[in-house]
Amino acid sequence: MGLLKDWDYVEQAVRIPALAEVIREALIRALFVRDDRVLPASIIGDLNRLPPVTVKVKEDGEVRKLIRVLNGEESTVSLGLNAEDYHFFRTQLGVGRTREFGLTMRPRVLLTYDWIVPEQRGVQLDFTAYAGVEFAEDGHRAIAQVGALWKRLYDDALAAGHLVPFVPTVPLDFAIGDAVCGDAPFGSFRGGFASYVNALRTISPYGHRARIGFEEVANNGTAYDLLHASIPLASEFFVPVAVALRLEAKPGARKTLTYAFDDPAKVSIALDKVSRVGPGIQWVHLTDAVAAKTLRPGPAEAFAVQVSLGTTATGIAAKEKVVDAALAGFKAKTADAPNPFDAPAEAYRKTAEAVARALFVGEVRIPAKSFGDFAGKVRAFGDQSAAKAGIYGSLGSTGIVSAFPSFSAPKDRIKVYDLSKGVRAIVARIPGAAFTGRLTHLWEEEPNFLRRMALWREMKLQIDAAHVVQPLVAP
Repeated sequence: MGLLKDWDYVEQAVRIPALAEVIREALIRALFVRDDRVLPASIIGDLNRLPPVTVKVKEDGEVRKLIRVLNGEESTVSLGLNAEDYHFFRTQLGVGRTREFGLTMRPRVLLTYDWIVPEQRGVQLDFTAYAGVEFAEDGHRAIAQVGALWKRLYDDALAAGHLVPFVPTVPLDFAIGDAVCGDAPFGSFRGGFASYVNALRTISPYGHRARIGFEEVANNGTAYDLLHASIPLASEFFVPVAVALRLEAKPGARKTLTYAFDDPAKVSIALDKVSRVGPGIQWVHLTDAVAAKTLRPGPAEAFAVQVSLGTTATGIAAKEKVVDAALAGFKAKTADAPNPFDAPAEAYRKTAEAVARALFVGEVRIPAKSFGDFAGKVRAFGDQSAAKAGIYGSLGSTGIVSAFPSFSAPKDRIKVYDLSKGVRAIVARIPGAAFTGRLTHLWEEEPNFLRRMALWREMKLQIDAAHVVQPLVAP
């Protein structure tokens, strides 16, 4: 994440005399698209400056040592680099005790777009090679290093008699760490990703190993639950290196049912009803015709709803009948259409590459009964913007759909900004809906939100007093 850094940068920028008369939203746009007609050259330089050094992490001890070097506790000699790498490291960072150096985690896959302000003069951590997974012997739990691929965890868990309950709403080839340092949209019918996280193994800004939460048990609702409050901002307070996950027992029987709908009103009513079906549903995945063709080539109806059932061998037929009744109004049903998550690893990777070609602007949380209306508005907006729109979504037992509009458009920052603003306008006209793209946090001016952000900023300055983990930057 980089929300605190971006938010603080915007707050500081509005105080610059040369920008004092620029309204906040216009300033955010100028910062996002790097508009040199509005911004001073010094700010453009900040926004175009990327981390000069990338370190490929193989063990957490490397992160600990690197942090101690960056915060001045140890010399670069202690890194044990060869002469060539040592010279490069010191040259690129211009190491000196009078300067602050930060580090940031690089997501393996980014669904939407980068934050506005990059790490200015420090190190980017690449955790691709830090990808181990360890399953508990006395229960359905796992410790996944942040570089571990979700697909590998999912497949290995099934082979070991476990079930990973959460899946990515947009099926890209995410690593587990992308949920804490990126924007991977993991979730299930019964809850979001955070509800399956027991603990985080992290490295503090002082190079100490620190665990947030309890690895063996969930701690939701306890006085110790800083974990679930901080997961969205975890990588701005410390460096997460592994995630302790709560899994489930592999069901005695599993089945994926696919329902086709040709009417927006019918699919909305059906989704609202099926959200109240109860236990036995693992996930409900939604696509419109555009998204469905990417996942399952061939003719597609206006909407496809895939329901994954997991229950006992004797109970699955009864559960299927309950789901059929809830989804009444479907045009067609099949039990043999493939779902994107159980595909072989290579097929999943190829599908992910196809999905990743689209432009995504963020998540829209919307009441199920309004899903069809929202989909129609997004499709019309895409046509008006010369960017054909599609939708990937997942339904929760709360009756809320987590929807991700996709667009066939170039991934340039101006297009991203304009499409984000258009989706925001659509969401504003739908009761109960909320848009949670990265830009929307910066646009938000609701007083309680601003107070919460100010509180998080103060917490960051206390926890990361060494100014090492994505340090705040003044323009």
